[in-house]
Amino acid sequence: MADSSSSLVIISDRIIFNENYFTQFESFAPEDTKLLFTALFLNLIDNLMSDSSTSDLIIYSDENDSNSIKRALQQFQTEKIELFSYKNEPDLRSFSNRTNLYKHKILIYADVMGVSQSSINEILKLLSTDENTIVIGTSKNSSICLVGFNHQTDDLLNAIQYSKRDYSKLLSLLKTEEYFIHTLSGFVRVKDISSFKELYDDLSHKKSIEYCSQEMHEKFTHLFVEYKDLLK
Repeated sequence: MADSSSSLVIISDRIIFNENYFTQFESFAPEDTKLLFTALFLNLIDNLMSDSSTSDLIIYSDENDSNSIKRALQQFQTEKIELFSYKNEPDLRSFSNRTNLYKHKILIYADVMGVSQSSINEILKLLSTDENTIVIGTSKNSSICLVGFNHQTDDLLNAIQYSKRDYSKLLSLLKTEEYFIHTLSGFVRVKDISSFKELYDDLSHKKSIEYCSQEMHEKFTHLFVEYKDLLK
């Protein structure tokens, strides 16, 4: 790959397919935990694999999910996707050689809703400058949903990793780095019942069709009906 000047990296920092290893989500049954996070993951890939995309797509996931992800990717143009795995937890510095050939990089976490091709284009436009620039996408509760940058350093990758997806902590870790920082809000990171309610609210708006297909809406609707008591 690396024919493109930009790469989109989906980071799955939890096991989402392999029921023998994954962590159950709140009071969800195992099969519904799997449905929730695989739907988020596959919906994201579907959005990023649009015909208008000129970026290379890389997936970085737990090795215990690798075989399942390979099977799931068969529905997409797999020649446009590279899959790499980690053991125990993502290590962005060891992964850096996969992305250092690209001028623009966007790291997107797999448990996120709201990333459309138009939002990717907006981020790439912000990164198309000679200045060292970072774009941080956040959720309502200040969780990091994505990070885009045009100047890759070990310190930056360490800051992203050690922030544990906390926006304020990432900003404090970036103090030693000279970057123009842009923040985009409005994404949803599903990590607890409160954010599951946010997902429900987000998908109830017509605008969500831009980043969640009708097929995927139906998968989430099944969960909203099954766990309607949690949405009160």
